[in-house]
Amino acid sequence: MKTIFITGASTGLGRATALLFAKNGWKVIATMRTPEKETELAGEANITLLALDVTNKEQIAEAAAKALEMGDVDVVFNNAGYGLVGPLEGISDEQLVRQLNTNLLGV
Repeated sequence: MKTIFITGASTGLGRATALLFAKNGWKVIATMRTPEKETELAGEANITLLALDVTNKEQIAEAAAKALEMGDVDVVFNNAGYGLVGPLEGISDEQLVRQLNTNLLGV
């Protein structure tokens, strides 16, 4: 059985990918910031939920170690990220740094 590791699996493309791969017989390691709140993916047999905030170096190391304890990982789908909407002038430096840390540096 092949394994896929997915970041940002709580919504959207990450969630859909997790469900698709699980239904096609893959072992799925679905990561998200708050897996304790997840109900749909938690009910799937081939899906393991792990806590992962891609901007938290300690959590990155912990999630990677837990994933590798389960066996080899065949595919990594770095999907975590979010968008900021509005004029650039209205975005604070803190918001911009947080987005760059999540969308670029984290994954």
